Amino acid sequence: MSTVKGLERDDDLARLRRLFLFDAVCETGGIGLAAARAGRTQPAVSLAIGKLESSFGGALFERGYGGSELTAEGVILHRRVRRMLDQMERAVADLTGDADVRTAHVGTICRHLTDSQVRCHIAIAHCGSAAEAAQQLGISQPAVHRAARQIEQTVGATLYRRRVHSVSANAAGIEFARCLSLAMYEIAQAREDLAHARGQLTGKISLGVLPMLAPRLVARAIERLRRQYPDAKVTVDEGSHSQLLRELRFGNIDVIIGALREPRLTGSIQEHALFADPYVVAVRKGHRLAGKARIAARDLASFDWVVPQRNLPRRAAIDSMLARLPGKPPLVVETSSLAMMMAMLVESDCITLLSRSQIREAYPGSEMVALELETPEASRVVGYTLRTDWLGTPMQQAFIEQLVQECRATQHGQHNRDEHKA
Repeated sequence: MSTVKGLERDDDLARLRRLFLFDAVCETGGIGLAAARAGRTQPAVSLAIGKLESSFGGALFERGYGGSELTAEGVILHRRVRRMLDQMERAVADLTGDADVRTAHVGTICRHLTDSQVRCHIAIAHCGSAAEAAQQLGISQPAVHRAARQIEQTVGATLYRRRVHSVSANAAGIEFARCLSLAMYEIAQAREDLAHARGQLTGKISLGVLPMLAPRLVARAIERLRRQYPDAKVTVDEGSHSQLLRELRFGNIDVIIGALREPRLTGSIQEHALFADPYVVAVRKGHRLAGKARIAARDLASFDWVVPQRNLPRRAAIDSMLARLPGKPPLVVETSSLAMMMAMLVESDCITLLSRSQIREAYPGSEMVALELETPEASRVVGYTLRTDWLGTPMQQAFIEQLVQECRATQHGQHNRDEHKA
């Protein structure tokens, strides 16, 4: 994934300090009180709020003699700004060891962070080095190094490993960058929330799809979404579970779709089941084992196998199955590509494990069949994975609903076909 959410300049992230002042006006109820709290003049605070309103394209306050009250759009933005600040305050408190995230000490540190410091730190952590971060951001390496020094001074903690020719984030720096990335994500979400409030049928969602998921299921869910939101922009990235989970934790993708892990993930990550999709032993139509009433263990050992790469649940299931055969069959191809695995089956007498949904959705046509064979390692559940504290935009929530509806429709249709066959 070549870009990182939150690094776009977009009016310099709408200026962090303007957002801090916006929150101060919300909390105090007036520009004068906010100015006194922030140590700024009233005209400076008024100017900052005016620029913020210009950036977001609407009035955020109704000003009167009694103070400043949030407009409907101001309420929408403030909810996201508070979530942004909560992320930043928790991250700073973890670095400083403050037990209470709402202390004045933590708040002061957060409000001294600048746009360039945050942007550069996220890029260093995500890209792996200051040199690559400079290339990603399109700025000089000295500028990145300067921002790195400044952010360490601001938070009072060491965030980097410095070697002779490189600077990279240490463990604390990576976690801090993750929290800052999620904080910046909230402001991008605010823009989408405001667009929806203005009646715009648009929005963005980034999906992470695991390699062994039948792609047509996701394609149909996206098409359902586009009927509801014609101008929606959907990004789909395929990758390993560990890669996609990292991107999810950083806020670079919104949802992971695919087989859920056992044991289920908990804590900051939340998994939701969509449907049971058990493994079956699969071959091409016309294979010598297809349609055979009784299949012995030696039959499975007599053919070549196509298998996923190691460290995948499907591979563990296959290894467990093959360990019980009288002889170990040749594993002729290892691939994480579902399309390649199916192509090998269609073009040869190879065997593999597929799920029932993959056989049902097979390309081209229905050229794969499941053998009449009990598979003890068959358990598999397809679902979607979110961050536990994720607050999706209306369009993103609509995609989740459409995905759930599409899965229900697909399973209902399959149930009816199975009853018809019976």
